[in-house]
Amino acid sequence: MTEIPDRPKDRHVRPARVTPAPRGRAGYRVEETYWGYRIVPGTGPRPGLVVQQALAMVAGAACVAAAVTLLSAGFGAGVMLRLPLIAVALAAGGLLMWYASRGSVVQIEIDTLQAEVRAVVTNRTGRATVMGRHGFDSIGSVFILRPAAGQPTLTLRYRRTARQLHVATGPEDDLVRLRDRLGRDLILNRSDA
Repeated sequence: MTEIPDRPKDRHVRPARVTPAPRGRAGYRVEETYWGYRIVPGTGPRPGLVVQQALAMVAGAACVAAAVTLLSAGFGAGVMLRLPLIAVALAAGGLLMWYASRGSVVQIEIDTLQAEVRAVVTNRTGRATVMGRHGFDSIGSVFILRPAAGQPTLTLRYRRTARQLHVATGPEDDLVRLRDRLGRDLILNRSDA
C-alpha cells in the first residue's frame, strides 16, 4: 500500500500570485470557435459613446417615471387624453434604455460554416445583437488602410461599392497575418467560386 506523507500543520500552502498574461502588440485578439473565429478589439469603448449611453439611460428612466406618474395621476375623464402620451413616454423610455444597455464594442465574427461575416455588439449580460450580416460572396476585397497619422486598419470592402467594414486596428505586421487568413477563408468558402 502506498503511503502519502502527512503535511506538517504549521506550513500553509499559499496560492501563487496570478499575473495577467502579457498583452500583445496587436490592438485586437482572435477567439477561435467551432464555427470560425471572432475578432475582438483590444481597446475599450470610446468615451463619447459611454457618455451617450449614460445620458440615454437617465433620459429613458425619466421617460418611464413620467409615464408611471401620468398613469397614477388618476383615472378620471382625462385618462383617455393621457393614454397616447403615456404610451409614447413608455416606448421612448424603453428604446432609450435598450440603447443604453446595449454594448459599445463591435466584434467581427467570421463564420466559415455559414460563409458570412457578422458585425456583433454584445451587451453587458452577454447577449449578442447582430448589427450586420454579409455573405462571403458580397465581400470584394480585404486590404489594409494606411492613414497618414495613426495605426493601420484592416478593412473589408463590399463588392462593387465604396462601403467598407473596419475589422481591426493595430501594427501592420500583425494585420498582414490576419488579412491573409481572412482572404484565404473568403476565397475558400465563397459560394460563387
